[in-house]
Amino acid sequence: MKEKYITGSLANARSPVRTHAERRVRLSDTFVKRLKPKSKPYSIGDSEMVGLRIYILPSGTRKGYYAYCPKNQKNWIREPLGNFNVMNIEQMRNKARKFAVAILEGRDPAEIKRELKKEPTLIEFIEEDFYVKRLLRSFGYKSSTIKTIKVFFKCWIKQKTTDQKIRQIQQDNPFNLQHKKLSSVTPEDVRKLHNIIGIKSPAVADKITDYLKVLFNYAIELKILNKNPVVIKNKERFGDKEDNRILTKYQKEIVLKLAWKLDKRTGKLNYNYYANNGLSLVACCEISYWLTAPRRNVSEGNSIRWKQISFPTKKIAFGDSKVGQMTYDLGPRVLGILKVIYGERLTEGPLKWRPVTQEYVFPSSRYGKKNSLGKINKTPFLKDSRKTWKRILKMANIEYMPPKQTRHTVLTHLLSSSKNIMVVKDAAGHKNIKTTMRYAKILNEDVVSELEKMDRVQEKEEKILEFKKT
Repeated sequence: MKEKYITGSLANARSPVRTHAERRVRLSDTFVKRLKPKSKPYSIGDSEMVGLRIYILPSGTRKGYYAYCPKNQKNWIREPLGNFNVMNIEQMRNKARKFAVAILEGRDPAEIKRELKKEPTLIEFIEEDFYVKRLLRSFGYKSSTIKTIKVFFKCWIKQKTTDQKIRQIQQDNPFNLQHKKLSSVTPEDVRKLHNIIGIKSPAVADKITDYLKVLFNYAIELKILNKNPVVIKNKERFGDKEDNRILTKYQKEIVLKLAWKLDKRTGKLNYNYYANNGLSLVACCEISYWLTAPRRNVSEGNSIRWKQISFPTKKIAFGDSKVGQMTYDLGPRVLGILKVIYGERLTEGPLKWRPVTQEYVFPSSRYGKKNSLGKINKTPFLKDSRKTWKRILKMANIEYMPPKQTRHTVLTHLLSSSKNIMVVKDAAGHKNIKTTMRYAKILNEDVVSELEKMDRVQEKEEKILEFKKT
């Protein structure tokens, strides 16, 4: 077979290799991963982007090159595109196209190299620009939002996570955007990432897409980009599927009876009851709070501190809730629950005041201890009560529903008794009345029931009139 010399960084010496027309297939990430190393380096070309070749070295390393023969020259030149373990095939195709366009226009490929080197990759832009210069409280971002965005990007863009389910999804769907240049990120890339994240959590997939849109808009503002690649339509989004399940008033009382157990003689918590039933006392206290206060489970529930509560004024204050600084009234029932918990601070047990955890209403007994992974628990409050919540629902013979439905339960019952949507809006802390209207929708069954009654009465009256007329 005909041989030609190739210059480039793959080999120090000028060695004969086979012509690039030797073999071309439509390369894919899966195909390249399955290629086995041999005793000598070999390459396979891409049929979609002519000139793109993947070299498989004896060590197993896979590298991408754009190979071309300059006009009026005999020797081929290879431009390195990157290592396959940090770039996928589509990213290499995009990079190869830039070289191809430059050569066609008669530009110096070295110029393209400098441009590509100068432009940041997605992860570089995130960590060196977005985090440092834009994702700040001075630009209106709350601390909780900043933390959420960083956790999401670390998990799904940088692909660093300890969650085994997410790791498995990423392994089954190999796709990595982090090392891709900003200008080479396409709408198809964003859609693919959106769908992969959606396998684990549709809601998180939509949120990350929204955050990426903000990030790329910032890149446009800095004149790094001209267009935003995040162009996912509403019909392509997973959407925030509203879960309108709530506990009935009867079910709510059953759950409260199981979660909140006092000693009839002393009026204090019945420690023996919780121990005998294998229930976490602190988790049960937390669940009781959920079912008597229309607060959000996490941001306005698990992590609340005693300094936020004023027993004399019967109020609870939040310095940085989801809707900003807010103060809410405490009803007599939840106030009674909080007073009992406060009274247990000197009693030996999980609620006894200890350094650091004493400032929290729902302290973690695991704080400062090693978990199953050998790491020290640094969260001073009880972060997750789902196990106890699930157990209590099973004891009450109630079908499982997420803990967040407790807030919807309390607010729906409040609307049912008050018949005043504005009262519910204030109790919920909503800025927009449209958000509160969801509870009216939950009560829609009552409205339909009343309409059916009215229709039945009207039908009876029509029949009576019809009979008289005859």
